[in-house]
Amino acid sequence: MKRDHPVRVLSIIRGADAGSARTADPALDVNAYAVADDVELTLVLKDRGVELGEIGGRIHPVHIAGVAVPAATPSDDLLALIGSGVRVLAVREDVAQRGLHQDQLVAGIRLVDEAALAQLVLDHDVVLSATT
Repeated sequence: MKRDHPVRVLSIIRGADAGSARTADPALDVNAYAVADDVELTLVLKDRGVELGEIGGRIHPVHIAGVAVPAATPSDDLLALIGSGVRVLAVREDVAQRGLHQDQLVAGIRLVDEAALAQLVLDHDVVLSATT
């Protein structure tokens, strides 16, 4: 049965460890799969997850089975998602609690009030949540 609209997926990332190996913190990698056809993804950075949106956050390189896995930044991943049409939001209250400001976040991340999250959940077909 063909849907009259794409599957609306809301992904909430509540944790972040920008100092961990990429393979140990796959939350952003998993979201990359949601840019497939017929999926409309909204990514919300909440709680410690807002730290992923900070410009310059770095994931250190790691070796798996002797093979170097290239270092990446959460900023790179978020910019790629935003460039693919993914809406990326950060919870305003969580950003403020960490002493961050809009201009310290990756370009394209929009702030959303905590109170608006309930409506976002209702507006989407699928809700995913990751805590690392």
